[in-house]
Amino acid sequence: MKVKMFYDQNGQKTFKGIVRSISSYLLVFLIPFLAVSWIWYATSVKSINEQVALTAKNQLIQLKYSLENNFLQLNYLTQKMTDDHQLSLNYLTHPYYSKEGKTSLQTYKITNEFVEEVYLYFKEEPTNFFSSIGKLSIEGFLEKVIPDNDMQQGQLVDQLEKAYPTLLTIEGASTTKRHSRFFYIVPLQNDELTVYGSAIYEIKEASLAKMLDLTNSDGASTNYLINDDSQILASTNHNELTLLLNDPQKMAQITSQGTFQFNRQKYLVQSIPNEELHISVVSVTNPSQALSLVNRVQEHFILIFMCVLFGGIVGVTLMGIRSYRPIRKIEHLVREFHEDMDMSVNSMDDVHDTLAAVLEEQQELHKEIQMQTPHAREQVLRKLMSGRLRSEQEVARLMEAVHIHFPADNYFVITIDTKTVASTYNTGENGFLIDYIEEISSQGYRAYATEILSTEVIALTVGFAQGYQQEAILQEVAAKITAAVGLLPAMGVGTIVNELTAINESYIEGLAALDYHVSNNQQIIYYLEISTEEQRSAIQYPDSQKLKLIQALNQGNSEIAIETVHWLIQEGVCKQSSQAVQKMYGYYLLNTVAQTGGELVGEEILLFAAEKAEFTNLLQLESVLQQLVRHICEKVRERPQNQESKLNETIFAYIKANFQSSQLSLESIAEEFKVSVSYISRFIKKESGKTFSKYIQELRLEKIKQELVETDRPIKEIIRGNGYYDVSNYTRKFRTIVGVTPGQYRKINQINAK
Repeated sequence: MKVKMFYDQNGQKTFKGIVRSISSYLLVFLIPFLAVSWIWYATSVKSINEQVALTAKNQLIQLKYSLENNFLQLNYLTQKMTDDHQLSLNYLTHPYYSKEGKTSLQTYKITNEFVEEVYLYFKEEPTNFFSSIGKLSIEGFLEKVIPDNDMQQGQLVDQLEKAYPTLLTIEGASTTKRHSRFFYIVPLQNDELTVYGSAIYEIKEASLAKMLDLTNSDGASTNYLINDDSQILASTNHNELTLLLNDPQKMAQITSQGTFQFNRQKYLVQSIPNEELHISVVSVTNPSQALSLVNRVQEHFILIFMCVLFGGIVGVTLMGIRSYRPIRKIEHLVREFHEDMDMSVNSMDDVHDTLAAVLEEQQELHKEIQMQTPHAREQVLRKLMSGRLRSEQEVARLMEAVHIHFPADNYFVITIDTKTVASTYNTGENGFLIDYIEEISSQGYRAYATEILSTEVIALTVGFAQGYQQEAILQEVAAKITAAVGLLPAMGVGTIVNELTAINESYIEGLAALDYHVSNNQQIIYYLEISTEEQRSAIQYPDSQKLKLIQALNQGNSEIAIETVHWLIQEGVCKQSSQAVQKMYGYYLLNTVAQTGGELVGEEILLFAAEKAEFTNLLQLESVLQQLVRHICEKVRERPQNQESKLNETIFAYIKANFQSSQLSLESIAEEFKVSVSYISRFIKKESGKTFSKYIQELRLEKIKQELVETDRPIKEIIRGNGYYDVSNYTRKFRTIVGVTPGQYRKINQINAK
């Protein structure tokens, strides 16, 4: 309908304008398209040639490393043979035990599919070889194993006497039977590194050919294995090209030139030598096969472009007007919910990119919230414990934000001594108590835990419904902890409160009950039980209130501390009969506050208490104690809240500065920072998500990999410089983790870096 209205309103003039616009579009588009197509083709040809050369080079490197890796495995196999007493000369020549020696050789043979047979040669018996099928003389070896050969017995013995691994190629050996032309000879050495013989590995030519085929993934290359005389030892196929290059002079010529012509085709030649084994791997590549693919792609591209061009002219004209309206709606919608988003509406791609950016931002925000929720929950619970949240509305808002939900308005705190678990049941790096009780829920109650690492205490905040007993909750929590760690740690239980803003009082009471456990050796102690105990002497105040006062001062909570002081003063006035006894009672109380304050803020509190030591009655002392309590709590609250965070940052900085030392351990870090070993272990697991040993291993591994690539220091020096004295053991571990040895890792990455 819109198209029809468009023509009715503009008529012939509009139609001419559309034709003129389309003609201009074709003129402006086709000329750059043809130029770009030509440039694209020329660039593609150059790129394909470079890619073919690079692919062939990479294949050669892979082939070289595969060959070297197989020979390294044979070296390692030879080392194991020297430690095998069944392969000693005495065993192999013994009339009874020689059978065990042959069985052992058979075992070594089948462990490597690269090997056809294994022969042992001993200098003490230089005329015989020993294999899995029995003893064989040198003459028999030359006649049966490598028939039709040109090698003399003396030449073979000279080869066997060498003190380093060599690859022996038998030039005149028969290639029509199963006999191999390749023998890898590795010297046998004792603990004093004295060579007493050799292990001769008969290499399967089929395995060599298979290896060449596996590294020829593109099919456009022919790979060869040649010796120092440019003679072909193995190849991926036997075509006309191979027949041509079977001439050593021709092979030597093309490997030196890098390119050559054959059957009107240009070939690229690349080679990599192995000087130790006196062999080279050669790749001969025909780039025209890859270029034919480029030509076909270009033809298809032009055909598809022409079809799309004409169809697009019609489609764009009809759909342009209608497609713009939903784009505009999406634009308004995005800007309505995200005012800062700069959205373009030139195309659907722009709309897609804008919406993708919005959705990606929302997804990242959601992931960030999920990751931060546990940490935020801990911070909220710690603020509740410290009494820094006084508004019910603020508490409710924070509880909802961190997904904390209690079934009713009855709360209390259980304080759990983690030092008991650390000293009695050493969980080490396998798990911590907080992992088992981070959140506990059951019918009628729910509990959330936060760990106070600096005091090695877990505070478990419990909310429960009416009709549910505190003792029943304690029994269930104790059973869960016992089932998780195998023992029951010390637990202090505060009194029940009806508002979360008052939960810090229950927390302080739980700490006081936990302190009471130290002197009474009870596993679960209720604060109410302490408060109902009788006084032990006429002038002693209740332990429950004393411990509550001490914990209130430790937490810097002046309100609870002053309230407790008032209760203790009234207790003394009511229950202490004579003036002299009341004064003695007051001295005890003043001494408790002064001693605790001295430990928290220093000797200035002791001096202040000494000045106020003269008082006539308990009511006068109460005013003095209130001043003293306010001063102590103010100093405690002035401590930086991130003191523990600064300690944690310092610990990580210390680890990163000393992880290369072999003396670094949990014990040394704990001694350095004057904290417990269990604290360090839990802290590292909590902050990094890894155990201490795993964290140190990863730091050292990355440093070793970096030094292997960026420096030319000896590998042994690098490994030892990063805390490992057993170089051979770590080399095996490095290969297990990374997949290659340190030396191979250095070669691969230094080549790629160039």
